[in-house]
Amino acid sequence: MKIINEKGKLFGVINIIDLIVIIILVLIVGGGVKRAKAKLEVVGEKGKALITIEISDVKKPIADGFDTGQNLYFQDKDSLIGEIIDIDVKPYTKNILSGGKWHSKEVPDKYVATLTVMADVTETSEVIIVGGEEVRIGVKYKVKAKKTTASGTVFGVEVQ
Repeated sequence: MKIINEKGKLFGVINIIDLIVIIILVLIVGGGVKRAKAKLEVVGEKGKALITIEISDVKKPIADGFDTGQNLYFQDKDSLIGEIIDIDVKPYTKNILSGGKWHSKEVPDKYVATLTVMADVTETSEVIIVGGEEVRIGVKYKVKAKKTTASGTVFGVEVQ
């Protein structure tokens, strides 16, 4: 049996050019998988930060479910944000247009919980990373504590 027959097939089964293309594709896919699995190492200064998270338009049990001294986590990744050191719960207000003027009106049975969290952070020249997640002011995150889960918006990041 010839290695390459008169039709140019390797062992009479596959064309050499097709085999080379398949090998190149396997190497590219394998390299992509290896690169995707590689963990990105963040180089930056480690420190502490006060992160202010506002959880608005929630019922009283959700607002009261956060306690000082509890750990707060990102719900999606289950990674630690930090320890809740202060909570401020106020009635939720909504701006309403009435008679051609805007009025701020309290919404019954709705509250705003403002959490201050002490977090371990890694600060680079471009981002602040908490628990493997980039934290930016104005971004909404799903957070959880021991007794409750809610969506909150970051309103402040003060690196110390």
